[in-house]
Amino acid sequence: MDVLLADRYQTTALLGVGGAASVYRATDHNLGRDVAVKVFNPTTADDDNYRRQHTETMLLSTLNHPGLVTLHDAGMHVDPEGRTTGFLVMELVDGEDLRHLLKRGPLPAEDVAQLGADLADALAYIHSEGVVHRDVKPANILMFHSGDNGTRLYPKLTDFGIARMVDATMATAVGATIGTANYLSPEQAKGDSLDERSDIYSLGLVLLECLTGEKAFPGPVVEAALARLLRDPEVPDSLGPDWSELLSRMTARDPEQRPFAHDVALRLRRHDDEHPAPASAAAGTRAAVETGTGRRGDASGEEHDAPTGDSPTGGVMTGGVVTGNIHIPEPPQHAPSVSTRPVS
Repeated sequence: MDVLLADRYQTTALLGVGGAASVYRATDHNLGRDVAVKVFNPTTADDDNYRRQHTETMLLSTLNHPGLVTLHDAGMHVDPEGRTTGFLVMELVDGEDLRHLLKRGPLPAEDVAQLGADLADALAYIHSEGVVHRDVKPANILMFHSGDNGTRLYPKLTDFGIARMVDATMATAVGATIGTANYLSPEQAKGDSLDERSDIYSLGLVLLECLTGEKAFPGPVVEAALARLLRDPEVPDSLGPDWSELLSRMTARDPEQRPFAHDVALRLRRHDDEHPAPASAAAGTRAAVETGTGRRGDASGEEHDAPTGDSPTGGVMTGGVVTGNIHIPEPPQHAPSVSTRPVS
């Protein structure tokens, strides 16, 4: 796809493909900068996917946090076949997603503490705005350096396509299980109602994987989803008492036993202060990221609406979150019309 969107955004390269959309690098001709454009798949009237597109756009338009990807613009596009699709224009963040970084092995505990604290801060922010992400996983965490002289990696949480407002009407069927099987909370696996502590469980599994290099609940979709209903994740004693206690609380099957995001961030900041990473370790982590794939900007995080595991491709991750005490209006009753003519 090489098209001009809204007479302004010229797509130049495909960065990633997911179940509901594709992400492209594009040039903003008005401002002379590169951006990421998320182009949704065509939808039909009253399609749940269209309702999710509407919700994501509304959420992204209001959030502003350093741990989230920024939304610049949104619009509609009619392709040569007459099909109407929505698109989002977001900041382009060149970096590798955490999923690809973990393929090269576990991370030092000091780096995990920094990563976890930054993510917990971002979650605390969206939770304070009444938003639950519902799909916290390595593929939705983009790692980047703040500049050429950056001493550590920073995460950006992305892909709010299945996020929801707490106590708001869901843009999905009642009782539907949404998220990625390996990182679902027990309440998600059961299709129960959930709150912000569901994200804490998923973050706990992500941090545990960062420390061990292994998924706590691997395997096929059903097996992975049901395993957490029968047992707690195994937290090795070798991680030390501080990590063992925190991760066990974050991944408690009872949501009431889990800490809130702000408390997790404070705990991990203290851990980072008490165990500073050697300069060589920070440099080694950066070198691993920059040499692991031969180039930067090859990570992609595109959402998957069903619990089918990690997204299948690499590329730049784009997505976002929400801000403000906002009211998300009901999405339109009918999606844009979609041509039924076959694509040649």
